[in-house]
This record gives sequence, C-alpha cells and structure tokens, in this order.
Amino acid sequence: MERDDLLKQFLEKNGWGKAQRKLLARDASFRWYDRLTKDETSMVLMNAPIPQENPAQFVFVDELLENIGVKVPHIYHRDLDNGFLLLEDFGDNTFTRLIAQGANEINLYQQAVNALVHIQKNVSENPGLKEYDFDLMFFEASLLPLWYIKYVLKQDLDENAMTEFKEIWQELYQIICQVPNTLVLLDYHVDNLMITKDGHCGLLDFQDARFGPITYDLASLLEDARRFVPEEIQKKMMDSYFEQLPQFMTDAFKTSYPIMAVQRHTKVIGIFIRLFVRDKKDKYLKFVPFVWSLLEKHLNNPLLSRYKKWLDRYVPQNVRSQIPFQEK
Repeated sequence: MERDDLLKQFLEKNGWGKAQRKLLARDASFRWYDRLTKDETSMVLMNAPIPQENPAQFVFVDELLENIGVKVPHIYHRDLDNGFLLLEDFGDNTFTRLIAQGANEINLYQQAVNALVHIQKNVSENPGLKEYDFDLMFFEASLLPLWYIKYVLKQDLDENAMTEFKEIWQELYQIICQVPNTLVLLDYHVDNLMITKDGHCGLLDFQDARFGPITYDLASLLEDARRFVPEEIQKKMMDSYFEQLPQFMTDAFKTSYPIMAVQRHTKVIGIFIRLFVRDKKDKYLKFVPFVWSLLEKHLNNPLLSRYKKWLDRYVPQNVRSQIPFQEK
C-alpha cells in the first residue's frame, strides 16, 4: 500500500479519520508532525517513515521518561511497523516562542534545569539505552571534516590529517568521560521544551537518547546552537544545577563540560552543512558562524590546545565567520 493509504487506515482505525489535519512541524530529520482536530479536541500525528526513522526508539524513551515523572507526550495509538504515532498535543508554547513574546527567560531556563536534574536524579544506571561511546562521539565530530571541510572548503583531508583528528578525540573522550553517566537526551534546548496546556515543562525530540556523560545536556541547553544564552543566565543555571546536584560539583565535571560542549559544536557545524548539501534545508546555514563562535570561546583551554592547532591548520579562522554558500 502507498504510505498515504496506510496513514488513512491508521487514522480511521483509531477514530481520527475525519479529523482536520494541519502541518505542525518538520524538523532536521525525516519526521514530520500534523495537528489533528475534531470536536474541539486535538492530537499530534507523528509521521516517521521507516527505515529512515525508528519510532520504536521514541516510544521506548517516551515511556521511560513518563515512568519517572517527566512530562512527555502521552502515546495514545501506535503503528510501529509503518511509523505512525498519535500523541498528546502540548499546544504551541515552546520556550523559544515564549521568550520571543517576552516571557521571563530565567524562569524558563530554571524549569529546564529542574527537569534535567530530575532526570539525572532518577537515571543513574543504564535503563536499556545504547551507550554514548567513543565510536559515536567520534563519528559525530567527524561530521565537521566530512561535510564542512569537504563541501565548504572543498578539501578532502588526507589520511594523516584524519588520523591526527581521531587521536585528538581519543584523548578528549577520556577527559569527557570522567563524569558519571545518565540518560542523555542529545538535543536538549529551548526549541524542544514547552509549557504544556496544564502548565508543566514538557519535553520533545528525545528519540536519539543514549546513556552517556552528565555534562552533555547541560552544555546543549546553555550553549544553544541557535540562540545566544547570556552569561548571567548560564551562571545562574549552573549554580542552580550544582545546588540541586552537589555531588557533581567536581574537577572532573569542570574539565568535562567545556570539552563536551566543543564536541557538540563540532558535530552541529557538520550537521548544519549536511542538512544543506544532502537534504536541501538551508535555514540552518545562518547559525554556522555563531556555532563557530561558541566553539572558539573554549579553544584557549589548555586541554584543547592540540585541537585548536588542528583547526587553525585545516579551517582558517577567517572562514569560520562566513555564512557558508552565501553569495558574495
């Protein structure tokens, strides 16, 4: 059957065949979301084509988080063979939208930190997630040479350059992983956080979750790739985090955190270029110089001196401030 027919069958089977449908969101993946409305009630349809997407993983993480008291969309109906889910509708109040409308930024970030702390207090042993191991961290970091250097700078690095790149990340990985592990959401930032209709802090977009370093999601939140987070807010949120989790206020955390942030920035730069080159999505290009600036602020860290030299050699500083592919 054609996918449209399978979708129609799924909706009819679960009582939403006659509902009005409106595109709600498309993100950086192959998934998209529709809002279904009928009789003054609404539901969100996740359309996650297989094999490009793995909705079973979304269900696993969603139920795991729900079971520990985190506000995530409740799953009402599912067809995992074809990649359809009917989810609770949280509404439209993303943190990003609320901040743009003048909401108290500190209060929203506080709710985000509180939710993260709740997760880390309740997940100290692996609940059945894949490990956020070196192979994945290195693959993610490699997106920078594989996409940014290859397609923006139009260079293919030789074997020696890539061998050195891997050696650098092997050293940095050992530093990153000195902290405890927890459930890592991997995309924890204000675009994926909402104030739900009942006033809770709701989480979205967590299907790629892994079991990995506690520093990742805090760095993702406070060094957001798509918006500037003032230093004052970063400091307040870090203080709040340690106040609630004083056992993590260690030298290991302080050394892991900036390197974890740099790993994420390195990955994101590569992803934003891949989204343009491979997937024809250009809206992320404008953020590339900003992500470079987030990365560069850490490069005076002595632990990153070797990586700084590597970047200076293969990605000249003057090109980092330019929006890739922008016509001159």
